[in-house]
Amino acid sequence: MLEPGGNRGHTVSVKLTPVCCRVLVTLALFPASAARVAAQNVLFARYEGKSQPVLQVRGSQPYVQVEGKLVAADERELALQKVGEFLPVFVLVKDVDVKTSYADVSGASINREFTFQATLESPLALTDVFVLLDLETEKAGRIIYLREVGQLTAREAMQVSIGVPLTTGLGSGKYTFHLFSQGMEVLQSQIPPQVRDEALDRMIAKRLPPGPDAPPRLFIGPEPEYPEAMLPDKSTGQAVIKLRIGANGRVYDPEIKSATAPAFGMAALKAVRLWRFIPRLKAGQPVETKADIPISFNPPGGPAKKS
Repeated sequence: MLEPGGNRGHTVSVKLTPVCCRVLVTLALFPASAARVAAQNVLFARYEGKSQPVLQVRGSQPYVQVEGKLVAADERELALQKVGEFLPVFVLVKDVDVKTSYADVSGASINREFTFQATLESPLALTDVFVLLDLETEKAGRIIYLREVGQLTAREAMQVSIGVPLTTGLGSGKYTFHLFSQGMEVLQSQIPPQVRDEALDRMIAKRLPPGPDAPPRLFIGPEPEYPEAMLPDKSTGQAVIKLRIGANGRVYDPEIKSATAPAFGMAALKAVRLWRFIPRLKAGQPVETKADIPISFNPPGGPAKKS
């Protein structure tokens, strides 16, 4: 059942120009714990009195599908509803910066603004991407912010910035960052590892192949990043990561077996730690297996490739 967010639940993302010097202060909000972020979600909004899943956001306006067409929904009533699966794409969320800002005029604080900035990087192209920030605050209660991202190009970093004017201070609290593409929540690195692992366990269990035997195969994980230390030379490189793939598809004990340069080995290891596999099947049952994973690196303009 849709729980209205009310007028607090939606604020147009318009930056205000202060009449004097703006002061930045760290926001007393912290990422939500794994216990609170229990499952993946679909965002719902109301259209003509009915709850509909949000498939797109334009600016900060949610859109739902009615009779095959996208129509603007009521931005004042938004709710997250638990669903079975994430979209199986892993997006890196880096350089997260959360602040509030205000202008102090004659001893009075005006032009309050909440700002969330981050860099997104996806291994695959994603369309109709939008961000949802779910805040639980001491002074303002629960607030939901929506912001259109648009498209993420494969393996290209994109910075997003959400600036929202506030009518009151927030105090302490917690925030949860959600990322959606075409209405489905995307797996991303801001989700607590425990939550990601439990969700992937369920998703992988549903995707075990038929038949008695099958080799392991990569299901999801970030592309290795070309090491910054190697940029001056722009050289190609390789690394081999030794690991165990558990019966649940998780990666255990990854080690650098070989690398043409230490930086390539560390970049490969960093990515592989976040990978998940469809496990090997033996006699129809998932079993643990050992593997050597070769990874090739090309300088920018030629993305890292898994052999």
